[in-house]
Amino acid sequence: MSYEDGAVEALSALADGEVIDLSQTLEEGMPVVPTHARYGHTLYESYERGDVACHYRLTLGEHTGTHMDAPLHFIAEGDAHYDIASIELGKLIGRAATIDVADIERNTTVPVERIKQWEAEHGDLREGDRVLFRFNWDRHWAPGSAGTQYMADWPGLSGEAAEYLTDTGVALVGCDTAAIDVAHDESFPAHYELLGNETYIVENLTALDALPPFSLLITLPLKIEDGSGSPIRAVAIVD
Repeated sequence: MSYEDGAVEALSALADGEVIDLSQTLEEGMPVVPTHARYGHTLYESYERGDVACHYRLTLGEHTGTHMDAPLHFIAEGDAHYDIASIELGKLIGRAATIDVADIERNTTVPVERIKQWEAEHGDLREGDRVLFRFNWDRHWAPGSAGTQYMADWPGLSGEAAEYLTDTGVALVGCDTAAIDVAHDESFPAHYELLGNETYIVENLTALDALPPFSLLITLPLKIEDGSGSPIRAVAIVD
């Protein structure tokens, strides 16, 4: 089966393939960037209190859990300064390459050569592809103090590697870390390079070890006006 963009290929993949959930579960106490809003799940109606229905209020930031960054998250002006509601949906469904970089040391970055090495083994990345980096960092994800390591010293993508991907015309880049830039690098080279070239970013993915080199990826955000990002339900379909 070919993982090309388009409705026909997506429907074919859904009919014939296995659906893999790549999303972290939203739960109280889960890891969040210290400057971001913490997740809350508050009961408002319940059967036990005599209400006819059950519902909760959610309190969360735009970059809570598995989420997508819109260009305006880092790009202050110009053609790439737009919100999550304005993202091209066609760029969010299609062929994804998964590159295993689990051996990359903490607090270090993936070099361009690592991507080229993967291409030599599995085939060239194409314009419009999505690229997922498996650092195996999701092994540290846990609520409460057990998840402290998740928010410390994670690896990331180098600025040069990000530029290589934008030169290729990649539509989206994802990772199973808290951010695509390496921890503590406040110059954010990968964010600026990717979002500045309208290559969207997905962070806090999980279960990337279940994916083959190529799969069909679906990453759909909420339609938030002026949103800098959005939680998503990311799924891959493999044959």
